[in-house]
Amino acid sequence: MVVHPKAELLTHILDPNRSVESNYRMYTVLTVDGIVVNGLLAAESRTTIEVVDVEGKRHTILRDEIEDLRASRKSLMPEGLEKSINDQGLIDLLEYMTAAGQYVPLPIDRVATAISTQGMFYNRDNLGEAIDFKDWSPKEFKGIPFLLTDPNNNSRNNVIMLNGSIGPFAPKLPKSVSLPCNTPANAIHFLGGVGGWSAREPGNQGLSVIVRLHYANGETEDHQLINGQHFADYNGPFEVPQSQLAFRLGGSQVRYLSVQPKRKDMIESIELIKGSDHTAPLFFAVTVEPVKSR
Repeated sequence: MVVHPKAELLTHILDPNRSVESNYRMYTVLTVDGIVVNGLLAAESRTTIEVVDVEGKRHTILRDEIEDLRASRKSLMPEGLEKSINDQGLIDLLEYMTAAGQYVPLPIDRVATAISTQGMFYNRDNLGEAIDFKDWSPKEFKGIPFLLTDPNNNSRNNVIMLNGSIGPFAPKLPKSVSLPCNTPANAIHFLGGVGGWSAREPGNQGLSVIVRLHYANGETEDHQLINGQHFADYNGPFEVPQSQLAFRLGGSQVRYLSVQPKRKDMIESIELIKGSDHTAPLFFAVTVEPVKSR
């Protein structure tokens, strides 16, 4: 929540149904036995669906047992919260929700462009091209928390893969994505540092990614991530000097790297821009380390 302006959060608190994303929409399931279950559609397969109700209880329902399944246009977030607390209560709530801790993991689900648990480069069915954590719960590396996005059985994008020039898929991907930040930062930490057709040995093999920081005063600051220095090929234990191996996942790897902003000013957003080389770089998670208040 800390990366969202208070005015935006207040709008959604007062009017929770104004803009409801599909993954936060309420579903109503009626079974053949007459049981009604309301909640979020958390996962689905060919044979079952999983619904999480307002109390957090998970319900796994066989598709053969479903009489009716309907999506509501309403959010699960309750209406009328402002009637139960006064103005100071709303102020306190917004302060609490936007208070930055030592680290702020940024959700990437809204800008994710690829599903890492299926083939990403030549063949969707080739699991040798996949990177799968199996357990998609939050992870830590060097004491830094990272928020992963669960692909939900290949049903939603969970990683940022930027445009590349090789293969049938990478050329169709965007050349940049942007994440809200809205905090001054000492460092920005990444799980990624790998890509399709990336380096298999150290060297300067081209510009892979530009991390562009957009400051609140309208100025920008670029940090260049180099193929063979910061990025290595995903498929193997290849080492490069400006990033570190964070996780080995079968034959694949996910690496850690960071950039340090040159200023302690408010950063409105972090833009990841594809560089001039041929690779398709991957990012699994982004965490901001805010400037500590005195």
